[in-house]
Amino acid sequence: MKKYISQLLPFLQLPYHVYGKDMQVSHITYDSRRVREGSLFVAIKGFKSDGHDHIPQAMEKGAAALLVDHPIENGMPQIVSKDTRRAMAEIAFGFWGCAYNNFELTGITGTNGKTTMTHLLYQLAEKAGRVPALIGTLGIRTSEGSVEGSRTTPESADLAHTFYDLDKQGVNSIFMEVSSHALDLKRVHSLRFDAAMFTNLTQDHLDFHEDMEAYFTAKTKLFEQMKFGAGAIVNIDDAYGARLHKDLMIKKISYAVDDPNADYHFDQLSVNVDGIHGSMMTPGGKISINAPLLGKFNAENIAGSIACWEYLYPDTLDLNDFPFEPVAGRMEMVRTSKATAVIDYAHTPDAMEKALKAASELDNRKDIITVFGCGGDRDKMKRPLMGAVAEKYSDKMIVTNDNPRKEDPRIIVDGILEGIKDIAKVDICIDREKAITKAWKASKPGDILMILGKGAETYMEIKGKNLPFNDKEIMLKLEQKK
Repeated sequence: MKKYISQLLPFLQLPYHVYGKDMQVSHITYDSRRVREGSLFVAIKGFKSDGHDHIPQAMEKGAAALLVDHPIENGMPQIVSKDTRRAMAEIAFGFWGCAYNNFELTGITGTNGKTTMTHLLYQLAEKAGRVPALIGTLGIRTSEGSVEGSRTTPESADLAHTFYDLDKQGVNSIFMEVSSHALDLKRVHSLRFDAAMFTNLTQDHLDFHEDMEAYFTAKTKLFEQMKFGAGAIVNIDDAYGARLHKDLMIKKISYAVDDPNADYHFDQLSVNVDGIHGSMMTPGGKISINAPLLGKFNAENIAGSIACWEYLYPDTLDLNDFPFEPVAGRMEMVRTSKATAVIDYAHTPDAMEKALKAASELDNRKDIITVFGCGGDRDKMKRPLMGAVAEKYSDKMIVTNDNPRKEDPRIIVDGILEGIKDIAKVDICIDREKAITKAWKASKPGDILMILGKGAETYMEIKGKNLPFNDKEIMLKLEQKK
């Protein structure tokens, strides 16, 4: 696909200036390493580098034009706009033909539950005979397979191209995780959603947001990008969700596990090692729930996904005893000859509390052994909080690596230990594979081995490199070697 610069200008909503020839562009990128002949290179000022500094490399690789926030005196055709992130979104979605209008688009935001919710909705859509896609932390999934992603919500230029490709595949339902970063950094600017969901809000990303209020404000931006008449699906068991539900002036549907005033809520619920069982009240009557998922919070995810599905596609499925399947890396059980291992992405105090509380409530369980760490170069305030939560529910803890990035792992561990009172319950093993091995060898039948923080991730980020690593693979290898 090729378009002249002049054909892209009508999509811009901010003031702009144009310099140079009216060139054709065939590609849009913000990464100088991905520039090719005919690219429009967008210079973005990031947190660690400024794209304007990489213009010479973009020119060398064949960039046809630039999108910059100030004029560059190098003779290149260029669009100048003060907010290149926003301008990139407007131009990218215009360049790729606004393909997202050809399918229903659901955005899901919140601290925890986004990934599980997209996968549960994807399962419902497949069963209903639709052609779905999901976009999120685990990448992009369609009937043709899965592709790993580098961000929960891709940058707008990548997202626009993805929508174009999905449209060509005949996708008619997209379920997308929308992070607070994406909303603040305008990655989804210009999009309009058919439905938007709010799962919950707990402490996370305070290295990026000023405080919890700023974090909440970022999340609420999703609900300003709705199509006319579109609906919001909100968890009112969560305090921030209840506040959002009260404040929204658009069509809204509430869901909950505990609150009987919610449009969708459980009136009977049992959660054990075999899964979630009970019945749920809906506007259309009572439905039976039997799902092999662990934890009360997954009952919350089931309620939300059913509420969203019935809003989007009413009367398309019999939801009684719908065969929901576990999501990779989200309270995913791996049964071994020793403990039952549970692999979960929990990397915030609230998510860890939910995961460990769910494990503590399982019938006939013995000890809980928890392997966990905290990410480097991120919110340091949550480290002692996570240590305290782990101590509250665990009989033994092994503190280890969890994407230390460029930070010293020992400093991260020290931050976690500040929240733990009984150090005798703690073992420190920086090497995560050795930590998992140690925990498994020390376990016995009936124990619950909680491996938290990375979920289905397939890498460990250390000193700027993504090294291959997967918790589940480590567990399966241990079981094979026994």
